[in-house]
Amino acid sequence: MRGPTLRLVCVNDVYSLDNLPRLRSLVRRFATVDPADGFITTLAGDFVAPSLLSSLDQGAGMVDCLNAIPIDYVCFGNHEQDVPAEALAARVRQFRGAWLNTNVPGYEPALPASRVVTVQGEGTRAVRVGLVGVVTEDPSLYRPGAFGGLPMLPANATALDAGRRLVDDQGCACVLALTHQSLARDRALAMAQGDPPVPVVVGGHEHEPYIEQVGSARVVKAGTDALYAAVVDLAWPAEAPAGGPDLPTVSVRLEPVHDYADDPALRALVERHMLPVKALHAATFLRLAPGSTLSSVGARHRQTSVGSLIANCVRDDLCADACLINGGGIRAGREYTETFTYGDLEAELPFANEVVVVTMPGRVLREAVAESRASAPRPAPGFLQVDAGVVVDAQQRVITVQGEALDDAREYRVATVRVLFDGMDNVAPLTRFAQENPGRVPPRDSGRELKMIVVEAFSLALWREIGGFVRVDADCDARVSADELRQAILEASGAPAPALLVDGIFGALDADHDGTITAAEAREHVDCAPPRE
Repeated sequence: MRGPTLRLVCVNDVYSLDNLPRLRSLVRRFATVDPADGFITTLAGDFVAPSLLSSLDQGAGMVDCLNAIPIDYVCFGNHEQDVPAEALAARVRQFRGAWLNTNVPGYEPALPASRVVTVQGEGTRAVRVGLVGVVTEDPSLYRPGAFGGLPMLPANATALDAGRRLVDDQGCACVLALTHQSLARDRALAMAQGDPPVPVVVGGHEHEPYIEQVGSARVVKAGTDALYAAVVDLAWPAEAPAGGPDLPTVSVRLEPVHDYADDPALRALVERHMLPVKALHAATFLRLAPGSTLSSVGARHRQTSVGSLIANCVRDDLCADACLINGGGIRAGREYTETFTYGDLEAELPFANEVVVVTMPGRVLREAVAESRASAPRPAPGFLQVDAGVVVDAQQRVITVQGEALDDAREYRVATVRVLFDGMDNVAPLTRFAQENPGRVPPRDSGRELKMIVVEAFSLALWREIGGFVRVDADCDARVSADELRQAILEASGAPAPALLVDGIFGALDADHDGTITAAEAREHVDCAPPRE
């Protein structure tokens, strides 16, 4: 007679709904074919955000689909903090499974720090298995005020402390740790355990799959977007050991989700949730010349044309000398050969990153670029993408800025992401500069959202392309109306005006918000940022 068995199907870092209908089919198969005595599904953080859809619905569609699979246990990821606190609380209440929160005490609505699963074997033997869920406390991964300023306890130490209580007080044979942190920290957790016994660390945060034996434990990460699911089987002996830990044997397989057919009902649910996203894709920002390609592939380890495009837009719109954007904030990893749409922009820039302009010496600009790129070609989220006016040589040294040799002592107006000065992505020269010059970095929430800056820049580029004020003011009444603007765009491009760009032009130029644009209003903004190559 065999002992009790428990099967887990694990995913992590799910930003897209696309693979979830196939994941549901996979889950049903492993729950019913050669079934274990116990069966649970887990998602180790980063699912509420960031994505194009979550920027519109704050993660409601994702949680709706996770409930339909269903996913039984989740924990926080660092990107759960990318939606407003009220929206995250709503997602917590919406989720039907158990949202484990072991190391952020005081979070509201209240969440369980642990759970116990009882697995009954063929005979009379049953085992109790504890589950805990922790998220990384690494401050470089968060904006200020994460979790409403609540204390974040050390993930590994807290997981072990909670695990000991599960073993000592609730009779658990062992503990499964659901974590969202770096692979190095998961390895450290696997090595540190023993009291309590943790046979499996089910991790998130990395976007590549990892299955490793570390000491007596397995570290399991399925990779991003449910392209794969990790299927973990735990089997206990038929008789409990007379002494020592009651540990299962562990086997793990990485199962490709694309091998499974869509679940029709969940596919229909996904399609309904994605309707607003599809509507946004109609707003074309840029039509590429035949034979040209725009790419964001490798934004964490090399300069990309999408990185340059975004940095150019920000530099020009904010009248800066240079722009630096962390590659980890450019997410889609795609190539574009025909058009670049608002949907593409949302996919590339899913985070609500605040951009500020800081005056800094050329030395800091030079050191920041060089240090951020020091590990290339190994990917690093802090790898700084630069605008086309910043020339960087093969040794990652900034040579020129806007056609002039970099001057270490000269003060440059540099547009960049505000949280880089707080330590996000560990661009040390920027952090040191902020610490040494606290009065020179604008306060938090004083800047503007990166994506909206780019939208405004595309809007103003369209304004210039159609000829500016004189060409658009068709009735020569010294004011441009929304109807005149839409007609001018239609005549110039042969296509209806994307509403987003019409709104962007009025948002940028209509200073008194009276629904029209005067020549003076247009001149004041457009002349600030002349187009640059």
